[in-house]
Amino acid sequence: MSDVAQKWDQRYRDQDPEAAPPAEILCSHHHLLPRGGKALDLAMGLGRNAIYLATLGFEVTGIDISPVAVQKAGELAARRGVPLTALVADLEQYQIPPASYVLIVDIAYLQHSLIPQIIAALKPGGIVVFETFTIEHLRFKPDFNPDYLLQPGELANLFRSLIPRYYWEGIQDNRRAVATFIGQKPWRPPASP
Repeated sequence: MSDVAQKWDQRYRDQDPEAAPPAEILCSHHHLLPRGGKALDLAMGLGRNAIYLATLGFEVTGIDISPVAVQKAGELAARRGVPLTALVADLEQYQIPPASYVLIVDIAYLQHSLIPQIIAALKPGGIVVFETFTIEHLRFKPDFNPDYLLQPGELANLFRSLIPRYYWEGIQDNRRAVATFIGQKPWRPPASP
């Protein structure tokens, strides 16, 4: 097991998966989500978002590097009576199958090299919901690794090939600096000039 997986296992070992509600962006913007189909939750942690999506009728696959988190997410899904395919994988190695999902969710995980895979993995008309921290987050957590923080306007630029449905960047609850993007893959590729 990698050092990264061990670090996340330690973090999740004592956490109660029942304690965390789904991400606010999913609840407040559920009207922008497709009506069912295959969904992917990247770096799902304890499964709060994956399980919420399963309750909405999605066929959800959740991926995390932590075996502890994946086990707890699977157990919580079973207790709630919703199906969840929970996989242990390192997203730096994992290959997302292309044109496979109507919805991909990535909350609080930034891996720049994954963005092209996310876009390619969406089916035409598919939706991505992506929210993570910006460089302004250093005001609240000075020890946060800046390699995992977005620059101003960067998130919208990373997903510029998608149709933006929602974008917001700012401070949440006076304690988190985030950028949030909801975008849709075009039904047809853009015409060549």
